[in-house]
Amino acid sequence: MLPETEHILLEQQADTLTIWFNRPEARNALSAPVIDDLALVLEALPGQADIRFVILRGKGGVFCAGGDLKMFKTVFQGEADREEIIRSNADFGRLMKAVRAVPQLFLVVIEGAAMAGGLGLACLADVTLATRDARFALTEVTLGIPPAQITPVIMERIGPSEARRLLLTAARFDGEEAQRLGLVHFVETDAQALAARTEQLLQQARGGAPGAIAATKQIINATGHLAGDELVRFAAEQFADCMLGEEAREGLEAFADKRKPAWNNTGTA
Repeated sequence: MLPETEHILLEQQADTLTIWFNRPEARNALSAPVIDDLALVLEALPGQADIRFVILRGKGGVFCAGGDLKMFKTVFQGEADREEIIRSNADFGRLMKAVRAVPQLFLVVIEGAAMAGGLGLACLADVTLATRDARFALTEVTLGIPPAQITPVIMERIGPSEARRLLLTAARFDGEEAQRLGLVHFVETDAQALAARTEQLLQQARGGAPGAIAATKQIINATGHLAGDELVRFAAEQFADCMLGEEAREGLEAFADKRKPAWNNTGTA
């Protein structure tokens, strides 16, 4: 069961959970309560077998403006001491860890803007979609702070050379440039086209077995900390566990029978 949330909205339709940032008056800035709520939901998702797909997006035509600057000023530079600031920043690292651990296919849908920490979250998605006129930037250095937790994520997503340029210059760019850089996979003309593309992707992904998708994500994540024989062994173990499971039995039988497997509810052959 998903936890109750006060600072984000949850909408589940059939096998898809949409998580909404819901602070449009603050351009969906990442306050501490928002980060806490989102982390709690993401950490609960491994136990939600009825949810196959997760979409993160923002209300009010804006994805996320990054960290809550009002909180930075009043709390971090007001009443908080150094250790409290360290713990708070590390909480964002906990959130990113929770994103990586989500076994479901995880999509980020961007309208308006994805700035700073918001862009960092988008870079952790399995698939990221945006409108052509969406705005992007890693603005932290213009505020006198480093993009602390998201720097490794940006470097992993687009490589060290382009990451250095964006992280150190705070360059602003649009959806087409974001796609060229590899930050975004699909760029659409407007919100309607974005919705259509998202639905198309979900329909396509329903052909994949949920457990096999989860195992594949574990192998992908393992490549960041395992290598050589350890990675070979880990991938082989994931393969064996799936091969001996019900999904593979059903998948191979469905292939032999020339029918859709039980998990494929796309309505196509």
